[in-house]
Amino acid sequence: MTTGESILIAVLTLLMITDLVGNTLVCIVVLCNRSLKTPMNYILVNLAVADMMVALFMAPRHIFLSAFTHPSGETGDYVCKFLTGGNFMWVGGAASSFCLVAIAVERYYAIVYPHMEKGRITRKKLKIIIISCWVYAVIVDIPPFLVINFNPKRHFCTEYWPHVTLAKAYTVLMFNLDFAVPVLLMGILYSKVVYNLWFQRQNVADITQTAVLSSRKKVTKMVLIVTVIYGMSWMPVLTLYMLSYHLPSQFKYASIIHNAAVVFICVNSSINPFIYSFQMRGFKSEIKRLFNFRKVTMVQDIRGMNTSTHYGTTSTFLKTRMTNMTSLTSIRGPIDVKNETSQASSLHISYL
Repeated sequence: MTTGESILIAVLTLLMITDLVGNTLVCIVVLCNRSLKTPMNYILVNLAVADMMVALFMAPRHIFLSAFTHPSGETGDYVCKFLTGGNFMWVGGAASSFCLVAIAVERYYAIVYPHMEKGRITRKKLKIIIISCWVYAVIVDIPPFLVINFNPKRHFCTEYWPHVTLAKAYTVLMFNLDFAVPVLLMGILYSKVVYNLWFQRQNVADITQTAVLSSRKKVTKMVLIVTVIYGMSWMPVLTLYMLSYHLPSQFKYASIIHNAAVVFICVNSSINPFIYSFQMRGFKSEIKRLFNFRKVTMVQDIRGMNTSTHYGTTSTFLKTRMTNMTSLTSIRGPIDVKNETSQASSLHISYL
């Protein structure tokens, strides 16, 4: 393993941990807080799950592959298809693009047509969006599951297409479905949203309307940042994937450059929770409250254990003292039990 490969693995490991921890917090905060259970936040939770999928299935291919001997034969083929081939990472990417387009549509109707019921996301529509997201992501990524197998010569998972024309067509399709078309749609929708919020004259009559306008601008700014970072992060790897079949002599699939482009994907998945922290109202305070609650609970548990131990020790001491008193009665005759009990009580008070 070269120095460059070691650095790449270290960077990807750090990004994977950040991705999993950050997006797990996003899910916990939204699902455990009633005020944050809005349709758009549920779509953000779905986006967080897609981001975690990217991290989980990026790791076997780009981090842990050199740490174990990959099985060969039919077993190796199935391991490639479902684990080390990175297919589910692409599923997570497709789900991310679908979520971002859904958010863009929601923002468009919420800002441009705020009184239109058609664009409002109800509970039923939310279920349809989330189910459609994952159905779409799986369908568009079925071909890699069919063509990827283990290559014993390269000790790596390789795509075996029946004909190179099919590979070229699919890579172009993936580039358009995962990058070009979603970015174009989001660009059109957000251009109208931005114009409506920042450039069109607003008739703000009172403080409430001013607060609503400010909130809409903040949310729109947040999803715009997430969208731009998504486009910048996924474009390199999708472009290289397409060029590896159209210009194979210049761009080799699974080369060090191609693997380095995966870093941008992981950056995109890892950075989203930080964007929510700075842009989503109440998100940062809820994370602080979550950790403070856990801290207080732990302190209370420790104090409870200490208190139980303290009184348990004192009670044992008194029992031992009274037992000794009973034994002494048989040795030196009658004793002043009242006096002895008084001494024991004074010891108990001093011990507290």
